Amino acid sequence: MAPTTKSKIQMLGVWCGIGYLLLIFGGWGLVAGFILPPLPPSTGVNEIAAMYQADYTRIRIGMIIVMISALVFLPFAATVAQLLARVEGGAGTLTYTFLLGAAGNMCLSFYPAIWWLVAAFRPERMAELIYLMHDMAWLQFVGGVTIYLAMPLAAMVAAFCDDSKEPIFPRWSGYANGWFALMVIPDQLLFFFHDGPFAWNGLFGLWLPVVGFSGFFFVNIYVARQAILRDRARL
Repeated sequence: MAPTTKSKIQMLGVWCGIGYLLLIFGGWGLVAGFILPPLPPSTGVNEIAAMYQADYTRIRIGMIIVMISALVFLPFAATVAQLLARVEGGAGTLTYTFLLGAAGNMCLSFYPAIWWLVAAFRPERMAELIYLMHDMAWLQFVGGVTIYLAMPLAAMVAAFCDDSKEPIFPRWSGYANGWFALMVIPDQLLFFFHDGPFAWNGLFGLWLPVVGFSGFFFVNIYVARQAILRDRARL
């Protein structure tokens, strides 16, 4: 493959990071309507069932978009993993840790959407079963982020270990990735709360993790793009 072609494919992978964010949040929030605002876990069975019965087509379309986002995410993960491999002098522990975290993030993007789709697929289903599917989707989608943390943590370590004159992952990006990981961790308390800031619709259960999650992508999109542009200048 010609170096210029490889560079273009890598840049496409970088922009797939933006595409992923637009699809996952657009499908989940704007189309399905899950963040306008999200219903708290304390919401009753009948109210949850009524939401699916009233908006089942909208929810189905939104979840299909979310599932597509999992596919769009993969080129971004592959591009960043290539850059990590360069820092390590070949694919090593950090590269594989990042890739396994990326595989987990792909699943966390795809499979909760399936549960929401199941809940909306037969709106005439018993309200208690719709309620169960709703809980399963939310708890996995928001609460399963521990596997995602492998990505920012691997990028953080790479930034601190890259002692080259022109590091691919600057030290500031290491600190940023570390903070993004810390912002996500408090959401693990959502498994213990039905209301308040630690519930899945609260400040620490949803909104702060969303900021940290998005920040990871914005920082690493920028870092990867700059690295690719520097490589192009040398062609």
